[in-house]
Amino acid sequence: MAATSLPRPNARDFALRISQYKQAQSAAPVEEAPPLVLPDIVEWAAKRFYVEETGRPITLEPVQQAVLQLFFERRDNGRFKWQTGLYSTIKKSGKTTIAALVQQWACETWGRYKQIYHLGNKLEQAKERAFEITRKSIELSPFAHEWDVMATRLTYLPTKSFIKPLPVNAKGEAGANQCLTTWTEFHGYTYEEEERFFDEMQPVPTQWLSFRFVESYAGYEGESNLLQTLWDRALAEGVQLHPDYPIYGHEESGLIAYIDTGVEARRMPWQQGEEGARYYTQQEASERPINFRRLHLNQWVSSQNAFVPMELWDGLAIAPEERQTLLCLPVVIGVDAAVSSDSTAAVAVTMYQDKVIELETRIFLPPKDGKMDYEKTLKPTLQSMFQRYGVVCVAYDMHQLHDFMTQLSKTYTTIPFYAFGQGPERLKADTELLYRINQRRLRHSGNAELRQHIQNADAKEELSGEAIRIVKRAASKKIDGAVALSMGAYQISQIVDASAGETVVYESFHDRLEW
Repeated sequence: MAATSLPRPNARDFALRISQYKQAQSAAPVEEAPPLVLPDIVEWAAKRFYVEETGRPITLEPVQQAVLQLFFERRDNGRFKWQTGLYSTIKKSGKTTIAALVQQWACETWGRYKQIYHLGNKLEQAKERAFEITRKSIELSPFAHEWDVMATRLTYLPTKSFIKPLPVNAKGEAGANQCLTTWTEFHGYTYEEEERFFDEMQPVPTQWLSFRFVESYAGYEGESNLLQTLWDRALAEGVQLHPDYPIYGHEESGLIAYIDTGVEARRMPWQQGEEGARYYTQQEASERPINFRRLHLNQWVSSQNAFVPMELWDGLAIAPEERQTLLCLPVVIGVDAAVSSDSTAAVAVTMYQDKVIELETRIFLPPKDGKMDYEKTLKPTLQSMFQRYGVVCVAYDMHQLHDFMTQLSKTYTTIPFYAFGQGPERLKADTELLYRINQRRLRHSGNAELRQHIQNADAKEELSGEAIRIVKRAASKKIDGAVALSMGAYQISQIVDASAGETVVYESFHDRLEW
């Protein structure tokens, strides 16, 4: 499902929330006095927080020490000076490890019966991020006997305080008396219920020590609105708090933010020198440009960009004589269709030496003010392909073509007809097609209509940048050829993987086809 873009909170709304928080803070009864002595987080980490890489306590870099000590600065009355901290820097900088360190420190030192929640978009995400790193720290340390370690709860026995992973659920935990919440991959919080949940889990005035820790890369313009609000307020209205590092504080809202961008953000030892330069050169060559900017430069990007550079696509064409030698191989036909507004496309693909090869593409437009007649357009095209190729599968859009393909399959009983899912399965197919093109593991016949459909397509980021969906650049543009290619390419690769290099048996032509 595409993320729903919400309007960013305006200044009046934000000010109202701050006012409500301050009134509650001054009026609410305090449950417990603050600890007289709260250990310095950096000194505590050097003795108590263990990391998997070395099996020893963490060695914090100077920038990490500065950030942590400023984030958890306390006022004269014992309360934290800041209520929300944004920790944003490039990939491989230990953001999640820092979040894990913070939650273990809070659980051990902030007092008795404290509730600490680690938030993710889904429960599995929450369990696999900082919560998992904290669990490993506990198990690696000589203090493991002080903890009760369970799959979804870590309890520090001396204080009875606990750490628990949670999915974003505005109803499930509303009213919790948390002292600390840590939020992972915050750029992905784009729905209204997530915005409500973030409000529900704000620092609690009745807790002397209460904080909200957010870690994230930069987000997507027009979608990552919660993150954008924090980011913009820190940079536009905050004061830089450290002479050497980009750490900003906005006292009116209780916001402190570490926002490190560009090549200057490569502050970890492993990001520098020859090894670091080699790593970033490889990443820039293999990543999509927008992914490289967001992950390795911590820069905001649009979630929708051109699917493929056309100069790359044009360089993947094969000569007609080379195509002719591939016609004996097994073929999958991908079919994407529409009745009235869009076109209908049938794309025949095969696979040879780990490369998907588009052999033929046919695209049909509906008549003006009329509907597509599959019997006169698509059916004879498919019948012709069945005669000329060894078709091992037809992968089709289940929403538009189910009835038509069901009837056709009754005639061609030896050919599997596969209703291709347009949800997660399409995401996998579109993402794989993009990687195939970028890695030059796809070749095509040079079909002009298919080229136009590729040129009309944008790649829409999904699943926090882990996948893409092929979408129209504009409502009037046709992309059915690109979608049919995606389904066909994915299906042929699945068949090849399943065959594992052995003879593929299909009733209609098993006597002549081998991989």
